[in-house]
Amino acid sequence: MFPLALDLAGRRVVAVGGGPVSARRVRDFLAAGADVHVVSPELCPELEAMLGDLTWHPHRYRDGDLTGAWLVHTATGDPLADARVAAAAAESRIWCVNAGRAHRGTAAVPARATVETHAGRVTVAVTSGDPRRSMAVRDWLVGRLPLARFGLLPRPRRGSLRKSA
Repeated sequence: MFPLALDLAGRRVVAVGGGPVSARRVRDFLAAGADVHVVSPELCPELEAMLGDLTWHPHRYRDGDLTGAWLVHTATGDPLADARVAAAAAESRIWCVNAGRAHRGTAAVPARATVETHAGRVTVAVTSGDPRRSMAVRDWLVGRLPLARFGLLPRPRRGSLRKSA
């Protein structure tokens, strides 16, 4: 894997699947300013709460759903359906995160944390092939960041550390 930060602002991101795993990623994509489209016959309550901020396609994945996408995240809970989405994305040269089988996607979401400082945000991202190990390393790193050395004193406010798997 090659580490990379993506500017998703205004870009179409398609999330295939309507469950809690998709909801976590959709929240992240919306926070990044993406034009999010969710393809799923049903939505979990968290995704339903985001309906004003995304476009919902209330059906199972079908050909054409990825048109115009820059990034795809598939988390249907069905390995065959996820593989079909990942294959279609690869054929169209669209980066794809396959939540069920990361090794079958062309992209991965690292464990990351953002620390708000007086000088701006500092984001730490870790990927290792094992999500639990990545989260453990992320937490260890964030706890040891010498922010003061760089003039990046953390802002003293609640919730200044945000973590995502």
